[in-house]
Parts: sequence; structure tokens; C-alpha cells
Amino acid sequence: MIPAQRGGILVMTLVFVVMFVVMFVALAGVVTRSYHEATVQIQDEVAFQIAEAGLNYGRWRLAHDPDNFDPETRTVEDQFAGELGEYDLTFTAPIEGNTTVIITAKGASASLPDREISLQARYGIPSLAQFASITNGDVWYGGTINGAVHANGGIRMDGNSSSLMTSARETYVCQPNHGCSPAQTKDGIWGTGTTQELWEYPAADIDYAALTLDLLDIKAVATDAGTYYGDSEAFGYQIVFNDNNTYSIYRVTALGPAVWSWASDTDWQFNSYDVGTQELIEVKPVPTGGVIYVEDTLWIRGDIRDRVTVAAGVFPDTPSTNVDIIINGDVSYGGVKDGTRVFGAIAQRHVLIPWSGAPDNLDLEGAFIAQKGRFGRRYYQNCCGTEAHALKTSMTRYGMIASNLVPVTAWVDGGGNVTNGYQSGTAAYDPYLLYGPPPYFPTTGDYQFISWEEL
Repeated sequence: MIPAQRGGILVMTLVFVVMFVVMFVALAGVVTRSYHEATVQIQDEVAFQIAEAGLNYGRWRLAHDPDNFDPETRTVEDQFAGELGEYDLTFTAPIEGNTTVIITAKGASASLPDREISLQARYGIPSLAQFASITNGDVWYGGTINGAVHANGGIRMDGNSSSLMTSARETYVCQPNHGCSPAQTKDGIWGTGTTQELWEYPAADIDYAALTLDLLDIKAVATDAGTYYGDSEAFGYQIVFNDNNTYSIYRVTALGPAVWSWASDTDWQFNSYDVGTQELIEVKPVPTGGVIYVEDTLWIRGDIRDRVTVAAGVFPDTPSTNVDIIINGDVSYGGVKDGTRVFGAIAQRHVLIPWSGAPDNLDLEGAFIAQKGRFGRRYYQNCCGTEAHALKTSMTRYGMIASNLVPVTAWVDGGGNVTNGYQSGTAAYDPYLLYGPPPYFPTTGDYQFISWEEL
């Protein structure tokens, strides 16, 4: 029996040896695989750091050579370890009417050049259309404002706001047209408005002159694009934007009925800012990322389906020849508010809302600049058959306005009751205007970081 027992021990020994060998081989495989994965992870981290170095270099190059969007490949070296790897850098230039640059960096280590890590960052130059409202003088707000507001003058705030409100004045003299009779000194921002913890004064001035674009440059762009219109030899032009991304331009051959109206810069006037009769000139595609320029008074309304700016100015530039843009109806993005539809209007003097042409409930989407005048509506006579249009219901704005003179869309009596203009209103800021303003709108400062992601 002893030999059998010895044979059994030998078999068991062989079994254990085989088991140990299998376990050792498996363990060795696990260790090898773990070591390989650790090595790959280390090299991936090196590649990530190289790609990040590429983005940092891309940002530096953008700051020092902002018009250079050529691709570039660079090697990353260490003074002790030698060559670590390289990155390929590509730049996506801004589209027309946008300031956003996309920088993509693909990094790889010298040890594993086939394993790339791709990082992407977006930078943009902020636009001066970053406010819901900019005013170069004093202003009185009611209604609801969603978005930052700034005035180089004082602000009387009797409405609701949800964002920062700044005034460049520590104190200012409130005049009777803002409900202070007699005139009296007030804080830079005061009133019965809500969210007063967001009021800041005095704040830094905003250079309103930076908003007054060189209309001659815009005129040159429109001339090259075939969207320039000279003197109408009548009363001006009306542009109607159609929902198929075309625009119809008309020559205004007669004005509507004249009525008495008042504004502080003109006193009482008996005239008309409404279209009476017109004749069609042409229908053309909207210039994508471009401008339409008229050297005459311009009425506007319609459905915006692209990125476009309209401008109106007469040269030589003298006070007696300055022209206005008149809002003759709704200006709408058709519910699409993703930055693909952006409208701008730049008037040499005023951006006006007329007596009868604007609807009772006005929807206004876009960015509007009154370079030398005001954004707003005159005080219209409220008697003698003019009552139907003197007092309107509501105005809803989405975007921004900039007004050199005091903007006004509602006129109130001593008791705070609206007696002329729009009885209520809301204003909301378009966040896409910050880095994607209307074509040829002004920007300020240098490129700023927007977002970062690993691809």
C-alpha cells in the first residue's frame, strides 16, 4: 500500500505545482497589464498636460497676434527629461458678426505618439451690447428689467429688476421731468424699485463715444455688398423683413397725418413720423452677417431670420442733416433665441417709436443704438381726435438699447400715472449679444475665456 500512497502524494504535488504555475502566470499577466495601463495613464496625463500647454500658448498667441488663425505644431521639452511630446494647434476664426475664437489643441507624448488628447477652448471679445440698457444721461425706469443696466447719469428706479444696476453718479440733480418738482439732489440710484442690493453707485463711466460707430465704414461695407441705398429723393425708406429671410425695401412717398408732439430737444412740433404711402423698390436676400445702409430716414419692421444690422446716416454729418430710424411695427426673432438670429439698428440721431405705426402691444427684439439722440417716443397730443394712438398698452423688449439723450417710452403725471406712451413694459437682456453682437457692433477690451472642454 505504501507505493500507492507515495503515488498519490506525487499526483497531489503535481496538481499543486500546476495550480501555482497557473496562478503565477495569471498574476504575472495582471501585474504586466496593470503596469501597462499605469504606463498608458501616465502617458495620457503627459499628453493632457501637453495639450493644455498648447491651449495656453494659443491664448497667448491670440492676445499678441489676434488676426493670425494659422495652425501651428510645437514640441514640448523638459530641461532634464528632454522631449516630452508635441501638440497640434488649430484656430477657428470668428464667423461674420461674432467675436468668438475656438482653439483646439491635440497633445501626444513622445513615448506614445499614437494616443492623442484633444482639448478645446473658446475665447471672445465682449461686446458693448452686454447691457439691457445703456444711457449717457439720466433715466427713469418702471416696469420689469431682466439684465444689467448702466447710466452715466442718475437713475430713478421705480420698477422691478433682477440684475446689476449701475450709475456713474454718486448724486445727481433730479429734474421735474423725472418727477422732482422743484429739482432736488438725489442718490445716483433711488426710487421705489426692488432688489436695491444690486444697485451700485458711483460706478465707472462707460465711454458712450465707443458706441458711436464709424457709419462711413459701415456704408462702405454695404456699398461693396450691394445693400447701400442713397438719398430716396422722397421721405426715406421702409425695410420690411420677411420670414423667408428676404427683405422688401420701399421708398416712402408720403407721410401719415401730422399731429402735435413734444420732446425736450425740439419742443412742440406739428409733423408726422408715420408712413403714409410707399412704393416697392426691390426684394433681396438678407445679407448674412452683413449690413443694410440707407442715407435717409429709415422705417423698420418684420421677421428676423439671420444676423444683420441696419444703419441710417447722412453725410456730411451735420445736426441739420442727421436722420432717424423709426420702429414701424414688431421686430421679431420668431421665437428663436439661440444667437443665430440677431438684429441691430444704428441711427445717426434718434431711434423713434411713432404715433400710429407702432402697435398697441409692441414686441421689439434686437440691439438699438441712438448715436446722437434718444431711444423712445415723443409726447403726443392727447385730444382732438388723436386719443386713439396717444396711449398704448405694453412694450416687450429682448436685447439692448443705447440712448445718448434721456430715453423715454412712457410719460407720467404728478401722481405717477402713465398718460402717454406705453403703460407697461418688460425688458430682457439677450445673453448671446455678449460675444455674438449684431454685425459691426462695437467691442471692448481683449479676448476673454468663455468655456473649456475635453473632446
